[in-house]
Amino acid sequence: MNEQEIKVDRPQRWDQPFGDQPLSDHLVDWTLTGTVLSFACSDFQSSGATLSDILKNDARLIEYQPGDIIIRKGDYGGSVFFGLSGSIHVLTDSTGDSVLQTSKMLKKRTWWQALSQLWKNSSEPESRSDAGTGFSTIDLMELIRRSRSIPGDIDQFSRKYKSIEIPLGRSIGEIAALRRSNRSATIFAAKKTTCIEVRLQGIRDICRKSRMFREYLESEVRTRSLGNLFSEIPLFHKIPPTDKSMILDVLRFERHGNDHWNHGLRSIMGNKDALLAQETPVVKAGWRLDGFFLLLNGFARISRNIRGVTETVDYLRPGDIFGMEELIEAIDSGRTPVATKDFHCIGSTDLLLISTPAFQNYILPHISKEDLLKNFSRPEREIDISKNALEFLVNHRTINGNQTMIIDLDRCTDCDDCVKACATTHDGNPRFIREGYRHAQLMVASACMHCCDPVCLAGCPTGAIHRERSSGNVIIQESTCIGCATCVESCPYDNIRTVEIRDSVGRPIIDTVSGNPILKATKCDLCIDQPSGPACVNACPHDALHRVNFGDRDLSAALWGNS
Repeated sequence: MNEQEIKVDRPQRWDQPFGDQPLSDHLVDWTLTGTVLSFACSDFQSSGATLSDILKNDARLIEYQPGDIIIRKGDYGGSVFFGLSGSIHVLTDSTGDSVLQTSKMLKKRTWWQALSQLWKNSSEPESRSDAGTGFSTIDLMELIRRSRSIPGDIDQFSRKYKSIEIPLGRSIGEIAALRRSNRSATIFAAKKTTCIEVRLQGIRDICRKSRMFREYLESEVRTRSLGNLFSEIPLFHKIPPTDKSMILDVLRFERHGNDHWNHGLRSIMGNKDALLAQETPVVKAGWRLDGFFLLLNGFARISRNIRGVTETVDYLRPGDIFGMEELIEAIDSGRTPVATKDFHCIGSTDLLLISTPAFQNYILPHISKEDLLKNFSRPEREIDISKNALEFLVNHRTINGNQTMIIDLDRCTDCDDCVKACATTHDGNPRFIREGYRHAQLMVASACMHCCDPVCLAGCPTGAIHRERSSGNVIIQESTCIGCATCVESCPYDNIRTVEIRDSVGRPIIDTVSGNPILKATKCDLCIDQPSGPACVNACPHDALHRVNFGDRDLSAALWGNS
């Protein structure tokens, strides 16, 4: 053994149960007989796999007092809950959500702690304070702390802000888990309640083995997506309840594309023809429109075919609408509505189709055509981003970014202050590379974009890479990272890397069995624990570096309009 090496056991997928201890046989039996997880039993019996082993490792028991919030609307999380006893309610009145203020769980550094990083950082690259690289004991109080923020009497709150009881045994939270999105509703315990919480890795493994359970969850996603529609989408806020019910009866849910859209993307990034071949056409120009589409999850390309050449004219993200302008023009002229542009889904996309009769009968009587076109449709003539920039952004899938690092090369002087600031806030190790794809004077740097659809989360065997609950930023919990590099391979933008770690004096940490270095995944965490926000942006003396959310059209257009 080399005395300059520290040998430890490499952490594994099954090393640490989700709870402070594995689920007992009694609780596993209760879960499999008292919840919809029973749907999976027959599939597991035929496959020879053990469902109880997954639950023992990936599930935990949580007890709630009356008024405790189980899931808070707007938070992020990948686990699914199943009620065993008590009473669980979902809040259906959006005014009730405004009463319940979101609690920030992540503790930021103080200004003094942030400043002291200048002299406290290690001189060794990728050093860790100790050689313990396995799973740390999860602080359950920190992870599952619930704010008992429902004021006063629970029954009175439920009457004032309408809520509906969820039957025990049903799944809770499957939309966020399956779509990598935020929680769509607030759910609370009306009485003393017991739930089983299954983390995403367990849900994923169960879905792989059980077609029946997978289809059940997808059915719940469709049903509950429709139920949340009217509170989530501003278009429906002015529609009276009776007409909302009529719209709900005729809505059509559609799912297009491929969940694994990121596979092989690096090799064709920027190749428009190859990318178009991977995209799923939903509507082609000239096709009859049966209504307008509302995009719930995913993103899409809007294009025209001009003399045999596909020209990108817009992109869609969650909440955007396609086809409303054509629908209004057809109604005014008395003609059949026909699409004027192509609509291609990128990746896996959930859509709602609101039919032409529903639009005429239940929306137009309450919102003028002028307001609809101004606030909910985006005619091509109003797109401020240049056509060349649009092609670049869509063909590099940059439109997926919520915090994309854009550098203006006309302003950048190569001073490297941004890289130095990043290193200072990460113990001497920069978490981005000042290189990337270029268009005109702008460069998309190689830094985590904290995506709208973070596909890097999908394959992580331990859940080490996840969305931070309150902000949605994609972060890595190093103590649960096993260095498998699944997230590295899953990120189509090449923005995650694995590093060989060392102890505090620079000795390499080696796996006892294989003799290979212990690896950890690293990436930009948006300086989530720093009081001033992203250090790279704050350090740039020339205002050359920006973080861009491509869901904010005004901000993205300001940067890309003339490029």
